[in-house]
Parts: sequence; C-alpha cells; structure tokens
Amino acid sequence: MKTTDANQRAIRYFGYPISAALYQQVIATIEQIQKGGDTEHLCRQSADTLIAITDAGFDAYYEQPAKLAGISPRLKKATDTGIHAVQKGIHLVIRKLLKNRKIKDLERLANNFSYLICVDNQNPDNAYACFRLEEDLYQKVVANMRRVHEDPNIESYRRDVIDSVEDLISAGIDMFYTKPVDQADIGRITRKAADLGIHTVQKGSNAVVHRLFKDMDYATLLPMAEYFETLLHSEVQTYKHFLRAAH
Repeated sequence: MKTTDANQRAIRYFGYPISAALYQQVIATIEQIQKGGDTEHLCRQSADTLIAITDAGFDAYYEQPAKLAGISPRLKKATDTGIHAVQKGIHLVIRKLLKNRKIKDLERLANNFSYLICVDNQNPDNAYACFRLEEDLYQKVVANMRRVHEDPNIESYRRDVIDSVEDLISAGIDMFYTKPVDQADIGRITRKAADLGIHTVQKGSNAVVHRLFKDMDYATLLPMAEYFETLLHSEVQTYKHFLRAAH
C-alpha cells in the first residue's frame, strides 16, 4: 500500500498492475479513436481493449487470491465455474454495448480509458488499471486489513472483511460499467440487456466472494489481506494527468 505525505490530500485508488503490452494497447486505442476513422473497426478495437482490461482484473481479483487461498480442487472447480460465467457475461455486455457506437461515444470511452489507467509517480513504466475510491471506503478497507494483522480471531470480523470486498466490487462495477452505460447513447433494449448483465456480474462476483471467504482460516486470510493492500494506491496519477504533466 503506497502512502503519501500526511499534510497532502491524497487521492485514493484501488487497482491492479497491467502488463506493458496491455498498457500500450490501451494507449494505442485512445490514440486511434482520437484520430478517427472506421467506427466499426474502432468499436471492435475498443471492445477488445476493455475486455483485455477486465480479464487482467479477473486474474488480479480472482486467480491470484484463489492461489493464496489454497482452496481444494473441488471448491476451485466450483468457483471457477461461477467466475467464468461472470467473465463471459461481462464479455457479452461489453460486445453488445460497444457495437455500432457513434464516434462521440467512442471519444467518451477514450477519455474514460485515460482516467482508468494510472501510472506510478516514481516509475511511469509501471501502469495499473485503477478506479478512484471515496475516502471513507478507503479508510474502511484499511481498517479491516489492519484488524487482520492485529487480531487472529477471524470470526470477530469475517463479515466486515466480506463487506469490504463486496463494497470494492460494487465501486468497481459502478466505475467500469454503470457510469459508462449511463453516458452511452444506447436504445432501451440494449440498455435493458446491459443492466441485466451488470446485475448478473455483481451477483456472481459476490457469490464467489462468499464461497472463498466464508470458511477461510486466519493463516490463509493474513497473506490475502497483505495482497489486497498492494492494490491500494495513493502515489499514482491517471494517464490523462500524466500526459498533461508531460506537456
């Protein structure tokens, strides 16, 4: 967890590292949209990029924690089934949402991309897919992670940890899906399908969280908490602000 000077008003983010290749893919998509061109091609490119970002998120938010949890093959198979259904649902929502979009919608998406991707203040080569956290949620997550470090009696705060993870999922869905859908110029039928997909994603994600955390012992939860702390950031800036500073 990166911190900042106590006298500064830090902007809090929650996010996962992305590869250099994905970082370049996002930048290329932003630049292609800004240049304009065949909107059908740009729609496909935008969907591919957003799907790549979300797939990296599944690795960070599910695959990595699942490895730390050391869950049984049987439980892993069950949770894999649930999470892959969620993942497939997200892909369908993205493809449907970004099909036949107008250039103004794509330009809005490119702008969203520039705020979604963050770079490390000290090392701009390190990039993350981040969303901004409200201060109260950030402090709530930090407080719950601190309890994990200090109190081995997991039953006294297991529900609070689950609530924190669910809150992070909800905040991410709001940032990555609900707000872009609200901004998009889409018809009633497409909107209804997107809303159903988003609801399914959140419901499925929460089910997986409960399955993973409900029986987790302290020895497993501690490294899990330490991992989630690495996803909390203060010393990063959005790609949009990084570009402004560079010019």
